[in-house]
Amino acid sequence: MEPTHASRLMPEMEMRAIDDVIEMGRQLTPALPPLSHALHDSFLHSHCSACFSPLHPPPPPSRVLYCSQACSASDSPLHTSSAELQLLLHRQSPSSAASDDGDTSDVRAALRLLAALRDAPSCCGSQRIAGLLTNRDTLLAPETATSGILATIQSGAKAMAAARSSQKGSSDVSEDMKATTLEEAALCAVLTNAVEVQDSEGRGIGIAIYGTDFSWINHSCSPNACYRFQFQSALDTGTLQSLRASRMWISPSGCDVKMDNGAIGFSGLRKEYGPRIMVRSIKPIKKGMEVTIAYTDLLQPKAARQSELRSKYEFICQCTRCCAEPPIYVDRILQNFHAVSGDFPLERDGISFNQDEAIERLTDGINDAVADYLSAGDAESCCLKLEELLTVRVLDEGLKTDTRKIALRNHCLQLHPLHYLSIEAHTILASAYKVRGSRLAPPSTGVDRVTWEDYDLTRISAAYSLLLAGAVHHLFCSESSLICSAANFWANAGESLLKLARSLAWDENYKTCMCSLVNQSEAYYHLSHPSYADFERISNHFRNCVTHHVREVWDFLRHGCPYLRGIRDPIDFSWLGTNLDSCLGIVRNVSRHELLGQTAEGRPMVFQLGVHCALYGNFLLSICYGEGSRSTSHIQGILRSEETL
Repeated sequence: MEPTHASRLMPEMEMRAIDDVIEMGRQLTPALPPLSHALHDSFLHSHCSACFSPLHPPPPPSRVLYCSQACSASDSPLHTSSAELQLLLHRQSPSSAASDDGDTSDVRAALRLLAALRDAPSCCGSQRIAGLLTNRDTLLAPETATSGILATIQSGAKAMAAARSSQKGSSDVSEDMKATTLEEAALCAVLTNAVEVQDSEGRGIGIAIYGTDFSWINHSCSPNACYRFQFQSALDTGTLQSLRASRMWISPSGCDVKMDNGAIGFSGLRKEYGPRIMVRSIKPIKKGMEVTIAYTDLLQPKAARQSELRSKYEFICQCTRCCAEPPIYVDRILQNFHAVSGDFPLERDGISFNQDEAIERLTDGINDAVADYLSAGDAESCCLKLEELLTVRVLDEGLKTDTRKIALRNHCLQLHPLHYLSIEAHTILASAYKVRGSRLAPPSTGVDRVTWEDYDLTRISAAYSLLLAGAVHHLFCSESSLICSAANFWANAGESLLKLARSLAWDENYKTCMCSLVNQSEAYYHLSHPSYADFERISNHFRNCVTHHVREVWDFLRHGCPYLRGIRDPIDFSWLGTNLDSCLGIVRNVSRHELLGQTAEGRPMVFQLGVHCALYGNFLLSICYGEGSRSTSHIQGILRSEETL
């Protein structure tokens, strides 16, 4: 991927729209195959090394596996000729000093890239490979390179040189390893341009490097486009011709020039297999406007985004969002603490507050809880730690004197639900509660199989999913480039609520949605390129319905969770301007009998809320990823199973 505007070396290293007006939800590129790709080591035995599709069932372990004869025939020659096999053998050797090294996907992808370039040596240099910036001079410069990246590149290049020398049958491997300029350039090109390929569960399963028609798309923290992957085995001739015939809506100059769906001048390097990538517009784009995507998580504040971009891509972002002065609302709310009482600045009362130290302390707490969840498998401990962390007042820790404690009675700071650390914690909590309540039996197994504890845990998981959807939607309303995040959180909330509605063998009569929006949703879903006015109208309609249903069921959803009872409304956050203490008031105990009554009364509302969340998420997903994407197909399947469409 190319540097951002401030550090671009060549003026044409950008992509611009070539149509008069591109509406949101338009596919801007065909499905582009990669120049090179490689699975992460941990997925070599469970996924196809050619197309990245999962293997069902996983075959006996081997160094590389394929899902079909077609994938094997298309990829195995490159696997052999690239010296990837020699690298894997060398890394697996007990006598190898590199046997304990980490993931080799970057090195293997670089080997594959060099093998693809074997017949086009003029396309390969220390500065650019197949038109892609290598960043080699910057990454290896002593004054700018970090010790970690420098060591990674040097050791990786030597491993590549040794594998290639072994593959050629050279008798003097040590001599071949002395000159590693080409290997360093290829590895730097991979580190600079590779994209993390994610499966349907959001797991990073490998990396891929694409040609200049994708890699020349610059980064912005307020992008107007996004991308998605398409997994498929080796394609038939008809499908290939269809993909090649697809139009490019972007070009380096913004002019409607003929482009081969791969690289400008490097079409011979393209492979017809591997995880394909497609770019889609998420905002209206006028002719000549630059098309941008995000290289980092946009739900981070400016400092975190800048740090990640600097460490990974060696540039400082100067997009409109990063350069806004004062910072835009989203960046302020993502990083500021909530004053439970009192106002800033605290220094007026002689209180010093180091926000960076507080963030570091809270981040350590989150990491500790996540370790319990992922490493130890203790989801309950994770939930307890995170909910305690979310309610701690960050100035309470480290107090030395009574004077400061007295002063702090008027100045209490706390994480609010829109803070980026809260969003991270809520995401983990929704997952952890879901895992804890995973014993929840389907209706056909009978009520006796469902414990109240399982049911309550699933209910609280749904509450956290709804809170996440509302929080990210609130941010999305101020920064429209967050549409992809909002889409996924709304879809997840809908899925969680519908699962809750299916529990306890509820009577099928609860499956009624007396709302005109549900009847119109199928037409909305197939609205391929909505105008901004249509998008606003549909979004407002969904938002009004969801807000109405939330008011009916939120108390029921959050019952029994001390932290969530402090969240007055998961959709409308205007209450954050009030004193949180008033929100953390006494909540009367509800008996099991009363809760059963609430459950019976709340059945239709929980179901209707779930349907609306899923429908709205699906509408946004169709804009971001298209009707045939894995995400939209998944939600469509859930809704059809509920017989709501």
